[in-house]
Amino acid sequence: MAPADGAFWLLPRTPRTPGWARAFFRAQARSWGVAPQIAEAAELALSELVTNAVRHARAPRGREIGVKALWDGACLRVEVADAGPWTDLEPRAHRTDDENGRGLAVVAAVVARWGVEPRAHGIGKTVWADFPVPGSGE
Repeated sequence: MAPADGAFWLLPRTPRTPGWARAFFRAQARSWGVAPQIAEAAELALSELVTNAVRHARAPRGREIGVKALWDGACLRVEVADAGPWTDLEPRAHRTDDENGRGLAVVAAVVARWGVEPRAHGIGKTVWADFPVPGSGE
């Protein structure tokens, strides 16, 4: 497997952050030449993960959100790190008329693999999602 190229952005926790993350990611995926269908699925998942970090992380005031994209030609990975408490994340049950609560269900529907793990330095968590290129053996 080839070494991965990576991009990293530190973003403030504001309602505008998911849009910024999508724009930065979209430009990066284009520069790497990621197939549009993979880039679009990854952008959707990234948007949901960043939105969750903004809305639900319960991180201390002033803490930023780390957004990372990694590409090795066979798999695209997106990661969102925040300083909120680490918990196992599971898609929630929701009613058809609910206006919230679908983010992780959307992520689970568009990714090959995803998960959450504590951050290396013990503060917060990182949620990641993988998008392998079809036929790459990933």
